[in-house]
Amino acid sequence: MNNTPRQQTALKVADICQSSLISVEPGTSLSCAIELMIQHHVGSVLVKEQGQVLGIITRRQIMGMVLTQAGEGLVTRQMPRALPHVSGDLELDELGFELTGMRATHALVFEGSGRCLGIVSQSDVVTHQGLEHDLFPRLLRSVTHFDVVRLSESCTFRHALERMYDANYSAVLVGDEARGWRIMTETDVVRVLTEETDHDVSLKSLGLPELIAVEDDMSLFEVRRWFRRHRFRHIGVRDQAGRVIGLASYADILRSVERDYSYRLRALLNDQSSALEQSRHNLKLIERVVNASREGVVITDARGRILSVNPAFTAITGYSTAEAVGNKPSMLSSGLHDTRFYQLLWSVLALEGCWQGEIWNRRKDGTVYPEWLSITAIKDDHGEVCQYAAIFHDLTEMKRSQAQMQQLSWFDPLTGLANRRLFEDRLRLAYNYCREQQQVMALLALDIDLFKQINDRFGHSGGDRLLEQMATRIETVLAGRGTAARPAGDEFYIILTDTSDESRLTDFLDELTCALAVPFWLGREEVWVLVSMGVAMAPIDADSGEALIRCAEIALQHSKEQGRNTICFFTPEQHGATLSRYRLAGLLHQALDNQEFSLVYQPQVAIDSGDLLGVEALLRWYNPQLGQVSPEVFIPVAEDAGLIEAVGSWVLERAIAEAASWATRGLLLKLSVNFSARQFQRGQVAGQVLELLEQYQLPGEQLVVELTESCFMHSTDATERELVSLRQQGVRVAIDDFGTGYSSLGYIRNMSLDMIKIDRSFISQLDETQTSGRLVKAIIDMAHAMALDVIAEGVETEQDLKVLQRLGCDQAQGYHIARPMSSAELAVWVEGYAAGRGHDIDTPKQ
Repeated sequence: MNNTPRQQTALKVADICQSSLISVEPGTSLSCAIELMIQHHVGSVLVKEQGQVLGIITRRQIMGMVLTQAGEGLVTRQMPRALPHVSGDLELDELGFELTGMRATHALVFEGSGRCLGIVSQSDVVTHQGLEHDLFPRLLRSVTHFDVVRLSESCTFRHALERMYDANYSAVLVGDEARGWRIMTETDVVRVLTEETDHDVSLKSLGLPELIAVEDDMSLFEVRRWFRRHRFRHIGVRDQAGRVIGLASYADILRSVERDYSYRLRALLNDQSSALEQSRHNLKLIERVVNASREGVVITDARGRILSVNPAFTAITGYSTAEAVGNKPSMLSSGLHDTRFYQLLWSVLALEGCWQGEIWNRRKDGTVYPEWLSITAIKDDHGEVCQYAAIFHDLTEMKRSQAQMQQLSWFDPLTGLANRRLFEDRLRLAYNYCREQQQVMALLALDIDLFKQINDRFGHSGGDRLLEQMATRIETVLAGRGTAARPAGDEFYIILTDTSDESRLTDFLDELTCALAVPFWLGREEVWVLVSMGVAMAPIDADSGEALIRCAEIALQHSKEQGRNTICFFTPEQHGATLSRYRLAGLLHQALDNQEFSLVYQPQVAIDSGDLLGVEALLRWYNPQLGQVSPEVFIPVAEDAGLIEAVGSWVLERAIAEAASWATRGLLLKLSVNFSARQFQRGQVAGQVLELLEQYQLPGEQLVVELTESCFMHSTDATERELVSLRQQGVRVAIDDFGTGYSSLGYIRNMSLDMIKIDRSFISQLDETQTSGRLVKAIIDMAHAMALDVIAEGVETEQDLKVLQRLGCDQAQGYHIARPMSSAELAVWVEGYAAGRGHDIDTPKQ
């Protein structure tokens, strides 16, 4: 240990304090206080009233006031923080410990007569201390703040201010490694606040200074020279590759020096001879360090009687010096340790001269707390123990932090339910237990239907409140009968053990359904929530916990497919269907590249005249492994897999190209092309259609866009804008499969439409005297009342066609007229139809 004096004449606090005090009075505007900070290059101003110093206001306080919008923009008597007083005769190397012990960054300096000499700060300590022999061997990386906040230049000043304040660090980095870094410090924040700049401007517009950075292996001695040379308080730190890895500040260096002193104190307490041979200066310094330390220090005699304690002892235990001196440390005994524990402690101390470990003690108010205790036996010149020195610190906060970390690692922070990690662990235990006990367990997978709409309407905070309320209701119904978890998003899992009695599961599902059917309150609004559930049983449905999760999720998916807000139990058939869908999705990804798609066309004729009016383009898929796959099977899979847009674009271009080719040969037919609701949700259908019509020189009047009713259920305004754009160019719009969806008269009346296609399910075995006939008649009359044409799909017999004719239907398509055919087959069919028209369709007699 280096015990040589730091300098020949120790600096006093009076030698370095700033005599000119920058101050304001209560009632002064905060903007005025900010301007003073900038004008004098200081980070704080004093608040004085009638010559009396009330305290200090710092840049960080002002940042907090801006973020919370606290106060009315004026300095009040309650704002300033009280400043500690120190003597001007205090030596400089002791000042840092005084400030640390009082948890202060500034102090007022007074002389013996009581006259105020000025103010001193932590920065003044680092600037003037003669610590060269301490700073030179220390490297910059040892004091670097690596967890620095990094922001992009597009980030707003308001967001940057919040991040900087939350991080509790005096600077943030702005930019990136490629284009270079700039720095925003509390000084820059104060400058911007003074300029009354809009807080939502980007950081790029603030003219922040470029970051000055040095290598991480530079000595602290050199770093301090950089600080003095450039007159700034922060410096960037680069690694050997030139990347900026963090920041360092004056305050970081000061804390490093103070920690070094603390380590020296421990060395002094553990070094028997040094503890007895310290110089008067070092003994005084030790006393200062002990009193400033946040760790409790107890000195006892050889018999264990307390001789002295430091202020931290009183702060931790609640016992004053007078109450502790003369007593034994056993006054703190919690009663949680037995006699053997203390016997072992004293035996180790006698044998090795020191002992350290965790121990539980009791405060004066009776509360029990954990502490880390180090005891050292101090011997005299004769080798006899004359004193014991004990250092301890309170572990309460650390234990609390550990508990919080444990909570975060096992539980969802929003709902308090088990997270995915804990859920999987509980599921594994529950599954193994049920298998060993030959019991039956159930796993429920829950999902909030249309949760995105809740977020869109109430914001993510509203969605979070709904999830919290959902979790509370689930826990209430569960009542300790199992485990509830929220693995992610709006998904919930529930583990129910011992469901051998089917009524228990049924009762629970009834209770849960009733609980979730009650409306939720988000703010002042009542919200009804629909929940889909999937249930899987073990060991019936799965032979492992992971397999049980998959089964429950498959059942949940089928619940959604059945119309949502239902409960679906897992079956092997569902698993097979899901696997088939996965296989289809995989093959569909390759279908376009492998040219496995083709188009066929089904004619549409006028019922009254028999004229051929147009054709509907229908997609077909032939896969070498699966053979011919029905559109009813692969279209839903394409939509779920996100492929429907690519497939729809291919269908549209191929069909328009074919129609343009027919037109060049004199065959002018209206072309109907089907569109998915997913395509319209993107809001780009009109542009794509019109671009292709122009590319292939096909008039818009020859194209009919067919939509299902689901296209009108979401993004209604966007869909309407697309349809208006199309109809302005002559393109006609039809509703496909009318009657199988929502069939709302509201959207039929308000949307831009030209025709309605009645679904084939209404046409089969049509009888105008029965309900089916009257229903089709009503649809036709309603459509005609709104000036819409009507097309009947699935016309299979001559009888169907005659009934539709009597009911007033305009057009028809179906196997009775013609089956879907390729483009080449269509050309041949059209010639034959034109030559023999009237034999296939009976036109009314005039």
